[in-house]
Amino acid sequence: MLLPSDAPRDGVGVEGQALLMRALRRLLRQDGVAGAVAWVDDPGRRPQVVASLPATLAMRVQPSREFFDALVRPGGVLVLESAPYDLELKALAAQGIAAAAPIAGLGNQPAAVILIHPERSGRPLRPRTLAVLAEVADQLSQSMATQLALDRLGQMDDAVARLDRLAALGGLVTEIVHEIRNPLVAVKTFLQLLPERRNDPEFNDGFRLLVGEEIQRLERMLDDLLRHARPRSTPSIGEGAHIGEAAATTLQLLRYRCRERGIELETRIRPNLPALGLAPDALRQLLLNLLLNATQVTPRGGSIRLEADWSNTLANHLVLSVEDDGPGIAPELSTRIFEPFWTRRSEGAGGLGLAICKRIVEDGGGAISVQSGPTGGARLCVELPIGR
Repeated sequence: MLLPSDAPRDGVGVEGQALLMRALRRLLRQDGVAGAVAWVDDPGRRPQVVASLPATLAMRVQPSREFFDALVRPGGVLVLESAPYDLELKALAAQGIAAAAPIAGLGNQPAAVILIHPERSGRPLRPRTLAVLAEVADQLSQSMATQLALDRLGQMDDAVARLDRLAALGGLVTEIVHEIRNPLVAVKTFLQLLPERRNDPEFNDGFRLLVGEEIQRLERMLDDLLRHARPRSTPSIGEGAHIGEAAATTLQLLRYRCRERGIELETRIRPNLPALGLAPDALRQLLLNLLLNATQVTPRGGSIRLEADWSNTLANHLVLSVEDDGPGIAPELSTRIFEPFWTRRSEGAGGLGLAICKRIVEDGGGAISVQSGPTGGARLCVELPIGR
């Protein structure tokens, strides 16, 4: 029986539970073994049972911090009947546990412990059974350490992606403040003129429509900001991102920045394109990072072109591209631009924008590349499969 686990992010996770369950099945086939239970550590809280064979053993002995620490303290396989003067171990032996083995995690911190119940109370386990327990514990320790390390890297990757998303939005805050101020000026003007012109039907009708439109624009902009700040990037069942919708919300955030810098934004998106096999949050972050990168290299008076269409080279794939009027990318640097913190600009270090783009695209089963645009700038091209 696998039990639901509410362990924190540093726990063994679902894959770790599956590894423990396979180990219990092997131990249950050994001579003299009636059952086995796996406890996992939960730093700062009580340890918990995550796997049990048979299921009835799960509630026989409840794990506590004192019991867990006593079992992992000696290290290696522990035969409780021959344990030294240790009250916790003697209490566990009195409750029908014959042997236990700690499972190492990351570093010296144990991740779990396996406890064996014998078929006959008081009857010692065979040496071969103890040897199998030691072998299982050693193999589990290696697998568990690897799994915990992979989980930790995945958590760090998610954190980096979120920080990059928030950093990109932080760079737009000043421009967005200006965008919000304009509608507020219209609302303020209406309120100032209302006392003296409240009986003017033309004024009331015209300004009421204008104020309503400006408030709706504010709502859309704030909704766009919230959608870009969400950390989720993997699609749920039946969910898929549409390029047209993602482009509309992203361009809303960038429009003021481009207007202030004299950069023209052009879009050519084929209508009625199918959804991609990518979450909307991930596609919006991808577009935001690509377009922000283009605004940083495009000079005043230049333009940025966002295009989306069916791929000419891959079936069931869409291609989207962002082309700028910047200095372009030399062929020998076409792969380096996707490295974290790499930049050609001499005024400071680079960031994570394009590196995050590459990860999003590859997680979605696609590919990203840089090409030379017809006007001499760079053209970042992304090919992604459509949703299933």
